[in-house]
Amino acid sequence: MKIAILGGTGSIGEGFALRWAEKHEILVCSREIERAKNVASDYKNTLSNMGIHCCTITGCDNEAAIKDADVVVLSVPYQGVVALLEKLKPLFKDQIVISLVVPMKKNKMFEFVPPRQGSAALEIQEILPKTVKVVSAFHNVSARKLAKIEFILDYDVVICADDDDAKKTVMELTHDIKNLRPLDGGGLESSYMIESLTPFLINLAIRNKLSDLGIKFA
Repeated sequence: MKIAILGGTGSIGEGFALRWAEKHEILVCSREIERAKNVASDYKNTLSNMGIHCCTITGCDNEAAIKDADVVVLSVPYQGVVALLEKLKPLFKDQIVISLVVPMKKNKMFEFVPPRQGSAALEIQEILPKTVKVVSAFHNVSARKLAKIEFILDYDVVICADDDDAKKTVMELTHDIKNLRPLDGGGLESSYMIESLTPFLINLAIRNKLSDLGIKFA
């Protein structure tokens, strides 16, 4: 499967690239193509130094990646996602789009500030063509721990989508990351509940002097 990671040069993009590269073709995306290529080369070197064989990791710009991808991962801040997708919208056809996006802001603590649609996932679905399958997932996985490929991520991942086949694909991708457990969270309208957990977990960590909290349902 060909997976394009928008925001692929950031820490969460790094984690997905490193952990999926054994089984999938990874496109590390950035507005700056030279940066994307350099980062992709660094990722390949990291895996090689660990003795891990990977498929391919390629650095490219957002436009080229979306045209070729089966799955597009949105690991970009909410503040820039609408403008980015409005620009890239003509390039989308029938891809699966995984939204990690959380609409939040910081005052004294972090606050969930959903758009009028109720969640970032629903807003993204409204922007993109109807043929695109939007899936909400991975909001509460620690970026820092994800990027440490030797770290076992014993977390649950709640996945929300209206398309059952797209949801199944993202569940399979979740299984590809050792110890992550995918859970069916229902339709995309439920995404707001999972998105809102992100600022809650950050605030919980701050108040209790913890870091990199995740979720495990028992």
